Amino acid sequence: MKLYLTSDMEHNLREAISQDNVDGFSRLASSLKWGKPSWSASQLLLQVLDDADDRLWIWATKLSCDGNPFTRRYATQILFKLWEKDKNRVEKILANLADDEHWLVREYAHGVWGELLKKHFQEVFPLLRIWSSHSSANLRRCVAIAVRDAGNLRKEEWAEPLVQLLEPLLSDKTAYVRKNLGPYAIGDGLLRCYPDSTLKHLRRWACRRDEGTRWNVAMAFASYGGNRNWQEGLEILAMLASDKRRYVWRSAASALLYLARRHPEIQNTLKTWMRNSERVKVATTVLEYLKVRKV
Repeated sequence: MKLYLTSDMEHNLREAISQDNVDGFSRLASSLKWGKPSWSASQLLLQVLDDADDRLWIWATKLSCDGNPFTRRYATQILFKLWEKDKNRVEKILANLADDEHWLVREYAHGVWGELLKKHFQEVFPLLRIWSSHSSANLRRCVAIAVRDAGNLRKEEWAEPLVQLLEPLLSDKTAYVRKNLGPYAIGDGLLRCYPDSTLKHLRRWACRRDEGTRWNVAMAFASYGGNRNWQEGLEILAMLASDKRRYVWRSAASALLYLARRHPEIQNTLKTWMRNSERVKVATTVLEYLKVRKV
């Protein structure tokens, strides 16, 4: 894969944009699968179109309806720029892209919703609150991605509202949602950026019986944020390790394996669990993966 736009490609893209040749742009830009070249093409599109609202709307509309998913993704950045012009119109188009059938289009759209949440928190929050309970897993996953992005700003006044967005997702066992929730939006996001308040909620959630919630609590510690708060995590995981349901205890074992590889002293705790009938299964599993002699 090329890591940059060739001068010829850039010239041809610029010419197509200048002439409002959407089809020509589509043929060229759709070949840029991922990474820097496609990002460069997106920025070139915004640069040449400048702030001409009529042209921006024409391009956003046509690109968002294109039959090629590698073309539809380019509509997302234009829509971000148009939000303040007509948020209702942008919301409708960008919501469709966030629920697109192709993962790449969704990836771009979910990222833009994260940027919108950061820039227009009060306006976007109510919509994402609705999506937290939406029938579409794509839109529910979009909430997790947006929360992770917004959390990076570390605005303390956002800590609790961001948790409110994620809470309805905790029991969601859809793989597309949960893989982006526990270890990503919560662990690598809120737990990293708001450790104290997030730990408070993780302790509360760990007391619930719902196995989906408990899975997300455990997997929150299989992350950068979990690694930074491993001692508190060990206390919470000890509770989850006693759960007899495979879905839960395996998630606790996964998180403990992640942490034990970074903090070898956890092995001593696991060895004591070998004498605990409720936690022995988790301890055995983790120590076997670590290839540690059990005592």
